[in-house]
Amino acid sequence: MRFDQRLIDGIPLGPQGRGVVVFGVAVAVIFGLFAAAGETGPVGILLSIWGGAFVVFVLYRLAYFAETVQLVLPGRTEPNYERLRRNTGKRRLQPGADPVYLSVKEANDTEDEVEAEDRVLGIEVGGHAIAYPLAAMGVREVAHEVMDGRHVFVTWWPVTYSARAFVVEAEDGAEPDLYTIRKTLLNSMVLTDAAGNEIVQFLGQTVVGPDAGHTLRQIPVVSTNWRAWSGAFPHTEVMSLDGTPEVDIFERYYITDRAGLYQQSANDKRWHDKDNVIGVEVDGEAHCYPYPALIQRPLVNDEVNGTAVLVAHERLSGTAVIFDRAVDGRTLSFSGDSRNPMRPEPEPGELDIRRRINYEPWFLVDSQTGSRWRAVSGECVSGELKGKRLKVLNGQSGFWFAWARFYPHSTVLEAARGDREDRK
Repeated sequence: MRFDQRLIDGIPLGPQGRGVVVFGVAVAVIFGLFAAAGETGPVGILLSIWGGAFVVFVLYRLAYFAETVQLVLPGRTEPNYERLRRNTGKRRLQPGADPVYLSVKEANDTEDEVEAEDRVLGIEVGGHAIAYPLAAMGVREVAHEVMDGRHVFVTWWPVTYSARAFVVEAEDGAEPDLYTIRKTLLNSMVLTDAAGNEIVQFLGQTVVGPDAGHTLRQIPVVSTNWRAWSGAFPHTEVMSLDGTPEVDIFERYYITDRAGLYQQSANDKRWHDKDNVIGVEVDGEAHCYPYPALIQRPLVNDEVNGTAVLVAHERLSGTAVIFDRAVDGRTLSFSGDSRNPMRPEPEPGELDIRRRINYEPWFLVDSQTGSRWRAVSGECVSGELKGKRLKVLNGQSGFWFAWARFYPHSTVLEAARGDREDRK
């Protein structure tokens, strides 16, 4: 919803003050109605108080008492005014101990650790790779790493299915920190730091605090499964599940029609609210690639604001990665070079299809040199460019209902119709 800033600035009271005023007005109006009916005794007073409280509760649930902040959407200069909600309900307890990291061998040999088909978030910085199982990140939400001399905060918000990794600079010798608070904006979780900045995770944009308007620098996060990631990055570490659930506690939420903590369906109905998408933004221009469209067309040679990009979707592992197609000053075009089979559908009465998946990595070939590339990592494994690696761009994952709110003007890949590439 867009608000008139002059109206907002003209309200002298904060959210709590406005709640008190609304309660008082509601009680007075309801009691007036009872008085007109001749009921001014204790019953009329109690019902008036109950009615005032009910009005405040309804308006609170609709966020009419929430703080309003400025949010600048990508590619726009004029701000939107959005409500910063405080989350209701009981806060989940997070693990008290620091996370433990395992090698691939340790993870595969340890009982009750990460299984081959478990979903993980993967990052690589300076040759150091780490995988974060969703089962662990669903309760931790934030992981702090120091990689190649940089403070990296890997964040995960299951409500919008968004993984973001932010690089935060240390100031005045103090170690930076980034942690969650009980607030959301457009269903995206809000992070805060020691300086009191409040940052919308989906965009990395600061909306409250001394750095309001500033956007944190991000590095790519790949959403994949453990088998695909550990195969592409055999030197990786993985966060242990010790002290956390062995399964992702949000799996049931992912398959429901509920769009967020606060129901907020997408205005754009081209895709289902809970369809997974991956997008990329280059200097204010954004392109979005929904997974259902990528299942039909798993390889897209595209251009975003002058940058040649490649979107590769390995179907069996459910991995979509966005690369820069330029290598050593030359722009490459890609096609598939091995089978990229669909993920099998469950058979009647089957509870687990993972035992039937015979995973083999998907490989690509470029038209210019005939070199062969691994789709998940972008590494060239044979040919003229062997040893080179495609640069991974900052692909933005999320559910469609969240993407459509934060990137309402993005170009969206439509479902393929035959061999045509249709865009809107």
